[in-house]
Amino acid sequence: MIEIDTKKLVIGMYVARLDRPWLETSFLFQGFRIENNHQIEQLQTFCKTVKIDEEQSSPLVSFEAFKPSTGRLNGTPPPPTAAPQDQKARFYEDMAQAKSVYDNVSGSLNKVLTEFRLNNYIAIPEVKSCVQSVIGNIMHNPNALVLLSNLRSKHQHSAKHSVNTCIYATLFGRYLAFNPEQLATLSTAALLHDVGEIMLPKTIVDKKPDELTAEEIAQLQLHTQYGADMLRKITELPAEVAEVAHSHHERIDGNGYPRGLKETEITLMAKIIGIINEYERLTNNPNPKLQLSSSDALKAIYALRDSCFDAGLVEGLIKCLGIYPIGSVVLLNNGSTGIVIGMRQDNHLLPTVMIIRDPTGELRHPPKAINLDKFRDKEGKPILLISKVLEVNSVDDDLRDYILAELVTKNKPM
Repeated sequence: MIEIDTKKLVIGMYVARLDRPWLETSFLFQGFRIENNHQIEQLQTFCKTVKIDEEQSSPLVSFEAFKPSTGRLNGTPPPPTAAPQDQKARFYEDMAQAKSVYDNVSGSLNKVLTEFRLNNYIAIPEVKSCVQSVIGNIMHNPNALVLLSNLRSKHQHSAKHSVNTCIYATLFGRYLAFNPEQLATLSTAALLHDVGEIMLPKTIVDKKPDELTAEEIAQLQLHTQYGADMLRKITELPAEVAEVAHSHHERIDGNGYPRGLKETEITLMAKIIGIINEYERLTNNPNPKLQLSSSDALKAIYALRDSCFDAGLVEGLIKCLGIYPIGSVVLLNNGSTGIVIGMRQDNHLLPTVMIIRDPTGELRHPPKAINLDKFRDKEGKPILLISKVLEVNSVDDDLRDYILAELVTKNKPM
């Protein structure tokens, strides 16, 4: 990161740290990319200097002027050469924070659903707290929460499906440059899109899709109407939240349910949650044998563009998640196996990968994170590349739990 005088900020820079606590400012999110001059003016009002994350900034921003050989912008000596270790420590801190957010949101949503079953009441303050936690973490470090979602959810229940859908929808909304109000509505809609399932018999909801009878499928599809009816009664929620619950299974060719809506009859947010819901279903199918890798899930959804899903949104999601989405299990050209744990928006082909098996197939203790972009020959050409994406089940549950334990251990050397 680079410390920069707020008078020299430009649009596209990613503000990662302030020179004062975030809570002492008017900023909604802890960490954000500067989108307009008003944000620059706000930063200048509250801060003298801020720390900018180059990797999360726009690739169009040049930082050469802010890296004088004699020192930093404010004239202080350059930092010691321990910056890579600082980045590693920050990575583990981000993972620990993401774990806390994920667990708290999952627990809170379970409480919200249980409260409704018992008292026919949805605790809106609890829902809003969940949404703000997810938004804040996604804006600060999207990679950590998405990776955690991918690792934690291979054997999930309906609440975790809703949390994962919320995480991906928030990430996509951020990519689409939704304003804070739009992002909060989208995230809330994602978190509650399947709330109608609590009105159905648990025996049906918990069944694997391929085990449902035709009668049970028809009954399960009623969750869209039940959810919409429930949410429309809650005046504190935007109307769009109920509309998403009603329409997230509609398809642009008219072959969805419950109303057979087409194209412009389906709202933008319902289209988004419909795509995200399908992506989450494909990557976390209750039947492990039917689970797809993130890359294969995107290919499957891409094949349905213009028939089931809006082509522009599908292509946008692929650009948002990248060619090798966070959590993908990959084989490198040196024979090593790893999991994608980070990427830059301007360089999807060379992500950061956690190596879990060496070229001989032996488990690596501990796993080692490497940035593929750093491995280049004398001419600057990449030499360590991803050869292919492996099946999602190539990492079993025990290994997944081991990796997760490694990732959320603070300040562990890599």
